[in-house]
Amino acid sequence: MKALYVLLSSLVLFGFITVSPAEAAEKSIDLYYMDDVDYDHWAYNELERFLYADIIDGYVETESFEEDGEKYEYTYVSVKPKNSITRAEFTKILVNSMNLRAGETVKTFPDVKPANWYYEYVKVASSQGIINGKPDGAFRPNDKITRNEMAVMIYRAFKTKLDFTATGKAFPDVPQGNFAYEAVMKTAALGIIKGYGDIFKPYNDATRAEAIVMIDRALHLVPGTDEDQLAIIQTVDRNIKDEMKFTKQQDVEALKALYRDTTIGYQLAYSLDSLDMTGMIEESDIKLTMEQIGENEINAVSVSNHFAQVRIDNLVYKVSLTAPDMSFNTTIDLSGTAYLKKNDDGKWKIYNVVLDEDDDDQDWKDTLETEIN
Repeated sequence: MKALYVLLSSLVLFGFITVSPAEAAEKSIDLYYMDDVDYDHWAYNELERFLYADIIDGYVETESFEEDGEKYEYTYVSVKPKNSITRAEFTKILVNSMNLRAGETVKTFPDVKPANWYYEYVKVASSQGIINGKPDGAFRPNDKITRNEMAVMIYRAFKTKLDFTATGKAFPDVPQGNFAYEAVMKTAALGIIKGYGDIFKPYNDATRAEAIVMIDRALHLVPGTDEDQLAIIQTVDRNIKDEMKFTKQQDVEALKALYRDTTIGYQLAYSLDSLDMTGMIEESDIKLTMEQIGENEINAVSVSNHFAQVRIDNLVYKVSLTAPDMSFNTTIDLSGTAYLKKNDDGKWKIYNVVLDEDDDDQDWKDTLETEIN
């Protein structure tokens, strides 16, 4: 209910309701705002997707400032796309993104102990044949991963999920004697890796952005099933219908349960945050009602085994708001695109919803200001 959230935010702005401390969510919405990646960054969509879907967490930063003698703190996330990435960090992202679990045969490494944060991820990856370690038997988790090592791990991880029979581009700096020759050739054939013009730069340290983009490309190539397509439609439909039903019933606990069952990551934090603001209205003299106009349509746009896009059309509501000093009646269009990821339990969940109208925020403020004046 993005448009409703914007409306409530505007009511806060114009002083009709006040902000009180919100109930703590599973993860604060502040932890989904990338501070160091602009919209025009070449890997923005992939970085946002991995952050919003809880595949990565980023680096949490907190800063403070003073205003009118009061000290305030705000939190944001840095993704650090240009930074190099270690072998352990890459293993964690790969395992998380694919929802992998440990197999029967686990390889141990002398430099990977149960107390290490990366222990479980290395355990899973080794049991799936994704990592074998160095010639001396060590894993070297804190070494920076190179581009050829990354290509090999991706190739092994997706070898049974994708058709690698096509012959890819040959890079002169990855000759047949290179241990990564086959992996680079095969992943290049599917567009998972693209190189720098005619060369691949196999021994360059991989960046965090390169790692995420390569994994993301591979994930989108794994085909979804008819069951996946049905499941994503059902998830979005349930989220829309039950949200309105429980909102009318003012059943806060049912709404929380719905959000936790149909959303993850950014969308979960966003929904719970919106619910907190709705509670502010219930404690005020403002009455807010919403009624759907007509029937909406839900159609799958793309479905892989890991990610999906769903179009939501004709989702229109009549909104009525009354307060001691004002009244407000309008219609809002919540048509847009829902983005989903398959969870590790096999269930599809929404991690983001993008409305067709990007300027909703300013439109609501202008409308409210007109009504108030």
